[in-house]
Amino acid sequence: MRRIREGEVPFAAGTAVQEDPGRPVFRGNGPDDYVCVECGNVLASSMDPDYMTKKVRIRCGRCRTVNVAVTEEAS
Repeated sequence: MRRIREGEVPFAAGTAVQEDPGRPVFRGNGPDDYVCVECGNVLASSMDPDYMTKKVRIRCGRCRTVNVAVTEEAS
C-alpha cells in the first residue's frame, strides 16, 4: 500500500473505512496481505492483486492514513 497523493482522486473510487483496527476491511482467497504504509496495521488479508487496484482506498482504523494499493512498477 502507499499513502494517497495530494489531489489524487481516481474515477469511480471510494474509500473503505476500517472501523476496528483489529479486523481487516477485506478478506479474500489470494496470496497477499495489504498493510498500512504508516503504522503497519493489516488492512486487507489474503487478497488477489487483481482486486486491489488504485480504485480501492482504505482509511486505517489505527492512524487514519488513507492508503491505496501500489499499482505502478518501481523504476
